[in-house]
Amino acid sequence: MNRFDLNENFSADCLVAENTRIGELYHVSRNSFGGSTLTPIAYFFVWRPEFTEGFNKYWRVDCFVRKNKLSPDPLELGGLLVESLVQKGLCSEPIWMSAHLSNEINGKAYGEVFSDD
Repeated sequence: MNRFDLNENFSADCLVAENTRIGELYHVSRNSFGGSTLTPIAYFFVWRPEFTEGFNKYWRVDCFVRKNKLSPDPLELGGLLVESLVQKGLCSEPIWMSAHLSNEINGKAYGEVFSDD
């Protein structure tokens, strides 16, 4: 698991595989003691489409931003993510980034998900 900062307000956790990167973005609230609180605000999926719509092979970044008062504009957050991924060498241009707004509607456990079940 890679953890890196996008800027002073946002950080990312990222799992890296051969042609994919998957992770979560957080809003960072720092305190005067050097600690911080991470609030999840987005998921991201980075992959290399096998069948390209255009001529050049490219990376695709899909950033799913939660509707939350701590979430910035989805295009802004997606742009910060792309800049950081390139800076860390986790992908390179050409890149197509798609920003999405999302909310979890509901969920359901299958099997023994929770330890107190």
